[in-house]
Amino acid sequence: MSPVSAVHEFGRVFLLTVPLIVGGVFHMVAVKADILSYFKKPIHQRWFGQNKTWRGFLVMPLATWPGVLLARSLEPLFDLNTPLFGDHSAILFAFLLGLGYCLAELPNSFLKRRLGIREGQTSDRYKWFFVVLDQADSAVGCLLAYRLLLPVSAVTMVVAVGFGTILHLLINVTLYFAGIRKNPF
Repeated sequence: MSPVSAVHEFGRVFLLTVPLIVGGVFHMVAVKADILSYFKKPIHQRWFGQNKTWRGFLVMPLATWPGVLLARSLEPLFDLNTPLFGDHSAILFAFLLGLGYCLAELPNSFLKRRLGIREGQTSDRYKWFFVVLDQADSAVGCLLAYRLLLPVSAVTMVVAVGFGTILHLLINVTLYFAGIRKNPF
């Protein structure tokens, strides 16, 4: 990969993660401030636990929308060969990303409930597996949502999942130390 190609690839990955960063932070603020508490009802208590609520499915698309607008405004700075966000509605992107983010977290929660791991906790036995999975699941869901609208290459997908997972972990730790999250992982 040439240096110019590598810069374009990094630009694509960065721009793809911007809406998720903004959406995730806004979502945590909404949870902490108990915004839209009426929708804080579990989707299915026994399957997914009490933390997977209808509020997430409402807040994440709304919270992701400013991130899509920000990524779209930053796109010209990266001088990409082909635009990422230009041809589609920001609202459509936000809706699909928010939905992908939330849906991708459900299998992980379902698995944890089957293993007897409580909501918001990690298993001592499988700790690092679930720490990574907790960060990667939403990144994978969002990239699948992107694939519905964008010609994202396999290389971009793999790099974005890795970058998104690490970034998600760093943001969660930062939010924990800022007092917004209950635990760092």
